Amino acid sequence: MRARSITVLLAAALVVQPALSAAPAAAAPVRAAEPGVTVEPGAAAAGTTARVRGSSWTPGATVQVQVCGANAVHGSADCDTERGVTAMVAPAGTFEAGLTVGAPPAACPCVVRVGTLPGGTGPPATATAPFTVEGHPVERIVRDVVPVRADVVGLEVVGGGDRAELFGGRPRRTLVLRIRNSGAEPIENAPLVVGWGAEDTPDSPLDAPRTGTLRPGQTATYRIPVVLPPAAFGQFVVGGRYAGSVPFETTFSAYPWGLIGANALAALLLLFGIRLALGRWAAARRRRRRAAVASPVHHQVAASAAPAVELTDVLGYLDSVAPSPSGAYVVDRAELIGYLERRTGEVLEPVDAEALDRFLAPPRGGAA
Repeated sequence: MRARSITVLLAAALVVQPALSAAPAAAAPVRAAEPGVTVEPGAAAAGTTARVRGSSWTPGATVQVQVCGANAVHGSADCDTERGVTAMVAPAGTFEAGLTVGAPPAACPCVVRVGTLPGGTGPPATATAPFTVEGHPVERIVRDVVPVRADVVGLEVVGGGDRAELFGGRPRRTLVLRIRNSGAEPIENAPLVVGWGAEDTPDSPLDAPRTGTLRPGQTATYRIPVVLPPAAFGQFVVGGRYAGSVPFETTFSAYPWGLIGANALAALLLLFGIRLALGRWAAARRRRRRAAVASPVHHQVAASAAPAVELTDVLGYLDSVAPSPSGAYVVDRAELIGYLERRTGEVLEPVDAEALDRFLAPPRGGAA
């Protein structure tokens, strides 16, 4: 009985072993690819755009894309968060985004940093790609710097409105910035980046002072000159960052009212002159029309270049003198001309003497 049991077990072993040898080996776990990011072009100046593409990201996740200085060793404190953009990861694990290049708060070496936003699908992930911000300073990376704790307790733009600015000179303002150290450690020479702009982005850099040492609880005031181009007018924005992680921004306006008023006055004078000239031209035209349609006088005393004299004016003078026995009027020509000038209010020189003599001559046939 025992020998039979051994035989059965040996047979079972022979049957099981080929089956085990024929079974495939367990597949080794495959490690998922790390999220990656590429940038084209690899170098660009501030204000231009770059195309950022990613692969092997969690589908459905939302990522944030930023340009960062200091290789982003301090996280978002080194990044230009103001111009950062977001993108949605496609089902294939890829994304693509257009990024406006800005000047990060920290010096280069720079990178494009991509990270998933909290609350999305999948585990948190970040990736960087080398990138060069043309014209941005390059400095040694200090890895032991801790982001500061500071607050903006005052921000205003003062000055302006002088006579030169009113008539088109350079608008000059002063940005007054007050920063308080709300941390427990001194802040040593924190970078201060300031700029101005004519729209919503302060992308024109300004010269900022050195910040020095700010002790815990201490408040420092920094005054930054803001000088605009000549005859600049409208709304402007000025802002920046303190220590790379403390943003500030405000707006102000500049209008050269004197120049605007002078231009408006010149335009009014021009319109007045045009209107006056048109009025004179219209009056002269009306006078010519009246002269053209007026009935001709029966007898013209003055020459063609002189004003016309109505017959009643001459008869009025003749009533004051008596004719001679021959029927001719004894008339003083100068006295008659003076009388007519007083009646008409116009100068009658030169006078057509022949026409006057013919008019005053006695009629044929005797008495007048």
